[in-house]
Amino acid sequence: MHRTLLGLWQMSRPLILPSGALAYFVGTAIAAHNQPPLAWEQQAAGLTLTMLANLAAHYADEYADADTDALACHTGISGGSGAIAAGLASRQLALQAALVVSGLTVVGGLWAVASGLLPPAAGVILLIGLAGGWAYSMPPLALERRGWGEITNALLGGLFMPLMAYASSRGTPPLTVYLQLLPIVAAAMTCIIGVHWPDRVADGLVGKRTLSVILGQRVRWIWWGWIALAYLLPWILPMAIPPTVAWATLLTLPLGIFVAARATRAESAWPGGLLMSGLMLAHIIAYSAGESLLQVVWR
Repeated sequence: MHRTLLGLWQMSRPLILPSGALAYFVGTAIAAHNQPPLAWEQQAAGLTLTMLANLAAHYADEYADADTDALACHTGISGGSGAIAAGLASRQLALQAALVVSGLTVVGGLWAVASGLLPPAAGVILLIGLAGGWAYSMPPLALERRGWGEITNALLGGLFMPLMAYASSRGTPPLTVYLQLLPIVAAAMTCIIGVHWPDRVADGLVGKRTLSVILGQRVRWIWWGWIALAYLLPWILPMAIPPTVAWATLLTLPLGIFVAARATRAESAWPGGLLMSGLMLAHIIAYSAGESLLQVVWR
């Protein structure tokens, strides 16, 4: 039993799970900024269901990627958890865990909507996100093995998780919210490309065609493009994104330059993960602080 629990814990990828909560809080901050106040019981329910869907996706990915994870270097955020390769868990356990947690997510989401705790829009976003998590790694789609994994992952983490937070309190998100989340999608892309880069050799050996496998060193151009978008979009979309966000993201620019300079030249995925987290925190703080932050900047 102890070994099983340890395997389940490791396959949950505890170093990555908090990034899902961080993405969710971006949506919370946007909802609070656009139309305060928030109903915190709805936010708590939405966060719980989001994290369950995220956990299910991690277990499904452990099952689907057992072949490449057996060859990769495990760093906590790249190379999978390593639990199956180390003998702490089996593929069967990963699949069973994915099915059980997915079931809990669906049942919990249906109850939350039926009871009136969450709006129907939140239930729809939850189901799309859960289905997307399965399609990312599991056959027959297995998008991560066909060159579509990066954008799928970025949309799940950078768009649907924050949308779940917004919809939990406000219902159907307007177009403005989608525009506000575009820089977060770009931030997520900078992270997932960085996560896949160290795994390119192992992925290539098993036929997993990530962008790093398909493009090799040329993936740095896409990497640079998404880093640039993460910083430029808040300035390009002033009709949707307040100036406080644009200024706040500049605080992470040294890290962004550092990640860009290391693109395809270093194997560690940690800088990209820290950049995504820093950009998300900048958005959360800027939307939460409002105009007072801009006053501090200009004082």
